Amino acid sequence: MNAYRPHMMTKVRSEAIRKEAEGKPCTLRISSFYPGYTCSSEETTVLVHLDDVGGQSTASKVTDIAGCFGCGQCHDILSGVDIKARDYIRDTYPLALGHRIYTALVETQAMLMDSNLLIVPDGELI
Repeated sequence: MNAYRPHMMTKVRSEAIRKEAEGKPCTLRISSFYPGYTCSSEETTVLVHLDDVGGQSTASKVTDIAGCFGCGQCHDILSGVDIKARDYIRDTYPLALGHRIYTALVETQAMLMDSNLLIVPDGELI
């Protein structure tokens, strides 16, 4: 039996998944944790890769299925572009941040299933 090596896990690259984010609502919704911030418009939504889930290396992002739809504001916070807001949220609301990221991933995967971009054999949408 081969050993499981998370740093070597198979990665999905899908232009269709990345393009699906365009114009969709932000599933992250973390910007409002920072005083005076709100999510930016749906026109800024992109697929935000959740780097903390593993599989990231120096030359490669994590898999596209470990991503969620995030507006420009939330993406800047999570990626560290807006380091002041990121550090404030991580320090002030660490559990809420983790919960939002988990919820965003599940919401995004449900949206991908609705669009037939994520298929579960024998799965039924209810």
